Amino acid sequence: MQGLLRILIYTSFFVFLVVVSSYVTFRVMGAKKTIEAPDLTGKSLVEANKELLSKRLYMKIEGEEFSTEVAAGYITRQDIPPGSKIKEGRTIRVVVSKGPRIYYMPVFNGLTMDEARELALKENIKIRKVIRVHTESFEKGTVVAQRPAPEEKGSDSVTLLVSKGPFETLYSCPDFREMPLDEAKALAGRLGIEIEPAGFGGVVAEQTPPPGSILKRGETVKLRLRQEEEEEEIRWL
Repeated sequence: MQGLLRILIYTSFFVFLVVVSSYVTFRVMGAKKTIEAPDLTGKSLVEANKELLSKRLYMKIEGEEFSTEVAAGYITRQDIPPGSKIKEGRTIRVVVSKGPRIYYMPVFNGLTMDEARELALKENIKIRKVIRVHTESFEKGTVVAQRPAPEEKGSDSVTLLVSKGPFETLYSCPDFREMPLDEAKALAGRLGIEIEPAGFGGVVAEQTPPPGSILKRGETVKLRLRQEEEEEEIRWL
């Protein structure tokens, strides 16, 4: 009987200790001050740690990542958003910048698209976007400009401005018939179209396509030639 009583006393005392300990723990934890999480982005580890300690907070480095906006050794992000309500004693995990992946952007200007892709692959740079524009100054398929600019620091991707060549110019095909060949060549040169003479003689007899047809700059008009009348008269004499 006494043994049973002793067990009951010990049990009651243990339960009492657990209740008292829980109460004290709750009071101590509840007494911690509620504060706002500071903004650590862009700060050095020393600066961030100093600020956290002043607020009775702690810091843990979660990892590193490349960044074009934050210098190496400075904090890029944190797990608890700035301004969040937290208790003293909390640990804020941060990620630290390793700096940019690419330190200097190579020169793409003047390269063909095949050459630009080869250079981007070699330098581990992503061609983010290709914008094509008409220009008289660069051949079709040539890089006209880039962003970021050559030698600019920081980015691991690039946007390229690529030439589509000159604007297409449309003409109404002239009437070359009965025109001397030299005069036809001069007119075609001014319009930027090609002519392809066939036959013998110095005067245009027929043409393909016919007058009034729509031509693009660089297209060809076929001309069939004939001798001038005076020359034909001389031949028959």
